[in-house]
Amino acid sequence: MHLGDDERAAPAIGRRGFLGFAAAAVTSALPAASGLMTGVATSVATGVATAPVLLGSGSAEAAPLAGSVRRISLHNINTQERFDGVYWADGHYKPDVLRKLDVLLRDHRAKQVCRYDPRLFDLLARVHQSVGSDDPFEVICGYRSRRTNAMARRRSRGVAKESYHTRGMAIDIRLPDTQLRAISEMAKAMQSGGVGYYPRSGFVHLDVGPVRSW
Repeated sequence: MHLGDDERAAPAIGRRGFLGFAAAAVTSALPAASGLMTGVATSVATGVATAPVLLGSGSAEAAPLAGSVRRISLHNINTQERFDGVYWADGHYKPDVLRKLDVLLRDHRAKQVCRYDPRLFDLLARVHQSVGSDDPFEVICGYRSRRTNAMARRRSRGVAKESYHTRGMAIDIRLPDTQLRAISEMAKAMQSGGVGYYPRSGFVHLDVGPVRSW
């Protein structure tokens, strides 16, 4: 797993529409819930939920998106798993798709899945739409269990003890066809959470915690 560091004029929409639903997913994802409770980690091996992680009272709001559906395209470079499809339609998030995304973003070292805050997917979809990318987001780091986060902290002083990665509220990404600075500046302009710019490490950190940037 790549352990990313942590908290401390828009182009036209790309020509490529997101393709139809397709994803490789592990079958032991979290059970669906109509009121989506984020930050709950589950063991991929046992399917048993571990202690829930309480979310902070961030000021981020769901990013507004035009249209009757919302799409997202992700490529986890650690596991080579991909998702490309609709996660929101007819005014509602699709629970089965959110579970697939949770699995794709799991901590594969600890074999744990966390229920992600779907506002993060809204932010990603809006950024992708605004920068006009034709490529999927490459995921450098998604969910981190407490143990994995502690390991990352030993390697880097920039990793927060209460990282939003441990709460299912953060992701480190890049787009092959878009400069990192363009992604960072677009996300900061949206005022939808935290944005960290890491050109040396080759990624941008996005989260739906309080609005801030570094």
